[in-house]
Amino acid sequence: MNQEENIKRLLEPFSFKDVEWKIQFASEDKNRGMAVAYLNSRAIQTRLDEVIGAANWKNAYLSWQSNAQLCGLSIYDRERGEWVTKYDGAENTDIEPVKGGLSDSFKRAACLWGIGRYLYELGGIWVEIEPRGKSSGIKENQYAKLETEYGKALEMIFNASSKGKTPPAPAGKKTPPVSPEPDNAQSAVTTASYDYRVQSVTTSGKESQRVELVNPSGEVISAYIKKSDNAIKTGCRLKEVRIAVKTGRYGPYNVIDGYKIAA
Repeated sequence: MNQEENIKRLLEPFSFKDVEWKIQFASEDKNRGMAVAYLNSRAIQTRLDEVIGAANWKNAYLSWQSNAQLCGLSIYDRERGEWVTKYDGAENTDIEPVKGGLSDSFKRAACLWGIGRYLYELGGIWVEIEPRGKSSGIKENQYAKLETEYGKALEMIFNASSKGKTPPAPAGKKTPPVSPEPDNAQSAVTTASYDYRVQSVTTSGKESQRVELVNPSGEVISAYIKKSDNAIKTGCRLKEVRIAVKTGRYGPYNVIDGYKIAA
């Protein structure tokens, strides 16, 4: 099997049992949360072993700026007779800092080879959650919903990709894919005079600020906007909000593309 065929196999989707889910953020009442899919390191290692061969790939790590890790994931190209390496990095995590940074940088380097990259197109899925210690977890009866939505998304993403089209948003989701959609979303939005309330505004980097928006049903969305835009302040209400989903070095993120201040 040549390198091009191997790369195509690396791009293939994972079964639902190989995908894990975590809550990205929760509603104000903590009863619902946005579940996003991710791969653990073992699933990625297994894919590499199966497709490339255990002896034909390797990784190496470097400390980066004292609080982050770089991972170089190398695959041996038999046709060229050399190792090809792709690098990506991640900051150390709060829990087991170095181990977390190593794991995250490996996942991001694997994404550069196409492994699990489609998960960025999947978006988030709203599910019921319950308290677990100091955080929240997905209720057991919600995994059937996740499996159904995951299957629908795979069908749409990979059918569209095979035809050379841009994959549409997963079935049942609004654009952008991380927009909240509780069961009563339509009635809540149509009876409100605004789309979102600004819950908080914080500086993020030199040129942007991070905004937390709350819709009338209580779901929270995080998005970014230029730092020079001083019109959005904590407590103000926005209407006709347009949010674009973009993909950066560390995955997908929301950008406020347009809005009006509600009276």
